Amino acid sequence: MLILGLGGSIHDFSACLLHEGKIVCAIEEERLSRSKQAFVDASTFRCKAARYCLDYAGVTEKDVDLIIGADNIESRYYARYVPGIRLMNHHLAHAASAFYPSPFTEAAVLVADGRGSYLDRENKIVETVTYYAAGGAEIREIRKVAGRESDDFRNVSNSAGLFYLAVTEEIGFGPMYDEKTLAVSAYGTDRLVEPFRAFYSLDDEGGFSQTLGQMNELRSLIRAELGRSESGGELFRAKADAAYAVQVHLERILIHACRYLHKRTGSDNLCLAGSVFLNHAAVNRLLRETPFKRLYLPPAPGDAGAAVGSALYGHYVLGGHHREAFLPAAPYLGKPYPAEAMEEAARKAGDFLEEVKAEDVNGQAARLLSEGNLVAVFRGGAEFGPKALGNRSILADAGFPGNISRLNSAKKREAFRPFDYIVLEEDAGKAVPPQGERRFQAHAAEACASGRLDDAESVGASPADRTDPAGPVNPANLANLADLADLADLADLADPATPVTPANRTDPVGPVNPTDPVNPVNPVNPRDPANPANLTVLTTEGTAQMHAISPGLNAEMVALLENYKRITGCPLLLNTSFNLDGEPMVETPAEAVRCFLKAELDVLLMGNKLYRRKKTEEEA
Repeated sequence: MLILGLGGSIHDFSACLLHEGKIVCAIEEERLSRSKQAFVDASTFRCKAARYCLDYAGVTEKDVDLIIGADNIESRYYARYVPGIRLMNHHLAHAASAFYPSPFTEAAVLVADGRGSYLDRENKIVETVTYYAAGGAEIREIRKVAGRESDDFRNVSNSAGLFYLAVTEEIGFGPMYDEKTLAVSAYGTDRLVEPFRAFYSLDDEGGFSQTLGQMNELRSLIRAELGRSESGGELFRAKADAAYAVQVHLERILIHACRYLHKRTGSDNLCLAGSVFLNHAAVNRLLRETPFKRLYLPPAPGDAGAAVGSALYGHYVLGGHHREAFLPAAPYLGKPYPAEAMEEAARKAGDFLEEVKAEDVNGQAARLLSEGNLVAVFRGGAEFGPKALGNRSILADAGFPGNISRLNSAKKREAFRPFDYIVLEEDAGKAVPPQGERRFQAHAAEACASGRLDDAESVGASPADRTDPAGPVNPANLANLADLADLADLADLADPATPVTPANRTDPVGPVNPTDPVNPVNPVNPRDPANPANLTVLTTEGTAQMHAISPGLNAEMVALLENYKRITGCPLLLNTSFNLDGEPMVETPAEAVRCFLKAELDVLLMGNKLYRRKKTEEEA
């Protein structure tokens, strides 16, 4: 059975092709349109992602047995497939994307986003949170929370996702930039935590309630706080305090929901989906502070992932196929490009690139990284989802002086945003005492979660005592803060009057325990081979992520990391997506070369060849 699943809503459109229950290909529309998040526009009707998947498989839509997608997808996106397309509930598509690819035979499933399917279109009632119990091929709804859209479509009541977005907008970031709010929250204090409590309530059945009036009051409070702040450091701190408060309350809301869900299902397994769970700091706390023992989060928990969920729902439920739990598929679901295409892209840029001859490209790349070079990687199929995991990555030695600043400059990104790290799975487990399957978002085929190994990190440092491999945060180096602050007035940010530490964090859920072995707080030099058992990356309030890589997931990246470890004694590399800020990850060889040159990186590992950027006269 050949199934084409479509994902998205009014943004994050995507497609997934499934053959006999196996994912053949999946791609996000933004990678093809080159428009971040692929917001609905005049090109939406083209549905490039579907064509990409069909072309890769060498089939046409006439060969497809079922085309399916969520019922809140902008109709122009699937117009070419009307009337044949089948539409399903949006949250159910999310739930399917989380449970069906998981390694669990049964699980509790929680879906939370900004808004899902209309339950009553005339009265503007939409789903916001849904609780499920899943087993075999069945996903059974336990409870659904609904909210009402405001007349201007901007707000939705009872929506944890739009609660967070309201703060994101008010502190100066646009829609779809909640990750920046999370990053800024690391610099905040608990000053606004108690006032924010007045803007919502929790019920006895895991629910969250917030009226449209309370959302407006929340926005008014933030505006008033910002209005009382002068420019520079004071304004930055006011915005950081608002971000901190909403982060604390989002975590409280989700922990409350998960504890209820565990009580109703009795399952030890938890699957998560919906854009709210792109917030990895919140996901971090769910396994630590709820009764669940194992957690699975798909590589694309947002609306793009609904393409995978819709296709799998079509296979298991509509197709009537038996489901067996299996190891999650690797996230590299894009099509691989032939060596000829990569060599042609390099030839066209011959005036700017020179090949670095190497018998072992992974060994040579590791050596170049150890010397402080910024290395872009383009090989294999692209990652599906927002995180780069070695096929569309920029890598760097995090301990090499100046690399963090160089990367921020190269990617044109704000300095307050943390970078992620990539580590050999065998070494990530040494960061803390053995926790069995208690791991977070590890995009490894052998792991039960997909993206972040939170047990390998510690949380809770203040900006002044942050001791990650890049060294202390220096507010004087905070470039590109947009309207967040006047850099000239940030000098005192490095020494806040009341720094937030693991011991004194006083959010409503409780403080982070600095003696908890799962939360090591003693900084370790990641370049110190004498202390590999205590490898840790200390980040400001846990806002960075560590991704574990195994041979079963990405053998080439493992080979590179092993070589790097042999040279430096460290199995850890700074890892960020191969793109410029505001752009999607590169998809084609030509885009890889263009981005590499525009960012002025040092080395490009493309396919099985290495290229060095020719230095300009000014650099020589």
